[in-house]
Amino acid sequence: MSFENQIKEILKARLEGTATEEELAILREWLDRSPQNRELAELLEESAENLPLLGRIYGYDEQRVWGNIRKAARRRRMRMLAATARKYAAAAAVAALLAGGGWRALDRRAERLARQAYIEQLTPGVRGAVLTLSSGENVALEAGGPRMLVEQDGTRIEIAGEELAYHREEAEEEIPMTNTVTVPRGKEFSLRLSDGTQVWLNSESSLVFPVRFGDGPREVTVTGEAYFDVAHDASRRFVVHADTVSISVYGTAFNISSYADEGTIETTLVRGSVEVRSGHRRAMLQPGQQARVGREGAIFDVRQVAAEDYAAWTRGLFTFNDEPIASICRKLSRWYGVEIVPRGVDADKVRYTGVVKRYETFAEMARLLARTDQIRADVEEGKIVLCIDRDDD
Repeated sequence: MSFENQIKEILKARLEGTATEEELAILREWLDRSPQNRELAELLEESAENLPLLGRIYGYDEQRVWGNIRKAARRRRMRMLAATARKYAAAAAVAALLAGGGWRALDRRAERLARQAYIEQLTPGVRGAVLTLSSGENVALEAGGPRMLVEQDGTRIEIAGEELAYHREEAEEEIPMTNTVTVPRGKEFSLRLSDGTQVWLNSESSLVFPVRFGDGPREVTVTGEAYFDVAHDASRRFVVHADTVSISVYGTAFNISSYADEGTIETTLVRGSVEVRSGHRRAMLQPGQQARVGREGAIFDVRQVAAEDYAAWTRGLFTFNDEPIASICRKLSRWYGVEIVPRGVDADKVRYTGVVKRYETFAEMARLLARTDQIRADVEEGKIVLCIDRDDD
């Protein structure tokens, strides 16, 4: 018998009053392991009739569900989530018992409850990243008190809570070295480079950059999505490399999206001017223009866009302008830290327009999408599925 099943049996035995001292000792040790274990036990004890129902919930993708609940606890949402779970559990159990549908009906309600609970506890991304120093040491960049690191060339790296800033110091000898900031799925981060350039990094993104810039061009490499507000320096170009694209600027603000699972690399200019290059092709952008470059080289075009919409994520917003649901799913997956996929007739053709706060829970996001009367959220095999229910007749 697995340890998980052993715990379930002991919980059941305790509710029935038949647990042995040895079993109770095992249970006490399990309860002390985490607040989530104690939360589950309290939930089970509320009513013996709830045991089959809640056991089903506990067995539903346990690692993902409780892992996300731990995140929610760190965001001080545990009490709210626990109260919601109790309410759903009690309602479902009572409804099943009153209806007289038996265990099969209860199981069906348990499954629906499990799916709903999974959706309800998905929380939005938070600030955080990993800094890799020139020595190879990794430093977690999370909420906390101010810290100061010193690189090998004397550059001071100030970590103030969830912000990162580089302060250039005069050095006897210039030592070329780079740092990397990596933002995992479900997080975002921002930093200030040694020349004063501000960079915002979206989920599943990274930035490789010199600890201090030399006399030549200021060059960095980005993956994923980033917004740059470049410090002006007429004597030194600022060059961003992203896959097959390079963007050259002297002082400007622009957004670049270069996720590997997207078909194009998009550079959107908010202020100033930039030159976008890919192979032998190049284009000068003016504010409000976007250059799209295909990864296979087939696309290279410039179009007018609402540039601020493409930088809206730095202001805590999702802005969708006639955007395909498949594209929206990819963005939501990165931000909520779970795989989200579309499904349904002509799902690849359905488009959505709207502005949504990035820091809403996924449940609220799903409710907003559902207002179209075409999109509903469900759960299948640990994935969130946005079901497209089209009714064009």
